[in-house]
Amino acid sequence: MLHNVPPHRERKDRMIEKDRVLSIQNNFLAEKEFIALRDVVTGAPFPWFFRPFKVTEGEAGGKSPGQLIHVIYEKSLPQSQLYQSYFLSILDQLSATILYRIKINLQPRLPEPFYSGFHSDVMPDFDKERAAQWLTSILYIGTNNGYTELESTGERVESIANRLVTFSADTKHRGVSQTDEQTRIVINFNYLK
Repeated sequence: MLHNVPPHRERKDRMIEKDRVLSIQNNFLAEKEFIALRDVVTGAPFPWFFRPFKVTEGEAGGKSPGQLIHVIYEKSLPQSQLYQSYFLSILDQLSATILYRIKINLQPRLPEPFYSGFHSDVMPDFDKERAAQWLTSILYIGTNNGYTELESTGERVESIANRLVTFSADTKHRGVSQTDEQTRIVINFNYLK
């Protein structure tokens, strides 16, 4: 079910016939809410943690540039102080009833795009039927020439600030890094409606 959007906010939903439905919502958060979230995530005191790979160890023959991450929620517990103040209202908008993980990823600019491995965000112990019930949503914090690509369709979702893309958690996808802006920041949500 999609939430009603106040008339002052543009919204574009697109459905793609594939294994699962994919929707794209521009201006997902109210402007004030988005700016507050963006400013805290891009602010100088924000704690980032380096991970030497993007999806799996040994990615790209061990030549992965890695990424910076900040886990908000995982293992049935909030992992960051930001959970209460910034993410409860987002989870409400997503109609999330059960949460698996919220993770923020930051990719630095590279001279050439880096293509992470195709992967799905299903939990390791889920069978195919159970995995298909879960959703992945990605909220883009900035606009840049990086994108998210779906394996089965080749669909590319451009990184546009305050855009939310949602697809079944068992959909194989990958992130492609940017070459224009200094950083590409996305927030990844894995949840059940």
